[in-house]
Amino acid sequence: MIQEERNIAADVLKAMAHPIRLGVIEVLTDGEKTITELYEELECSQSMMSQQLKILCQQKLVTIRKDGTQKYCSLSNRDFLKLFDCMHIHLRKFLHFKD
Repeated sequence: MIQEERNIAADVLKAMAHPIRLGVIEVLTDGEKTITELYEELECSQSMMSQQLKILCQQKLVTIRKDGTQKYCSLSNRDFLKLFDCMHIHLRKFLHFKD
């Protein structure tokens, strides 16, 4: 990786580095959700969810589409879910996290 790629990769990882943003990605593994469904499931305010979705969208991790008055969110790149598998293994194997 060249320096510019490392910088951009760091920005993408920073975009994921928040519990709510990680939760959004995790919830969207099951498919498209409305913004209301996301903030209710992740137990945060609508304004907090909007802030977090903006960051995820800026890095092209999440896509939002509008249908009438509803906004639907989905994952832009499902390959990022591989990071969740790696994190799950790391938490349990190396950091001894128990479910």
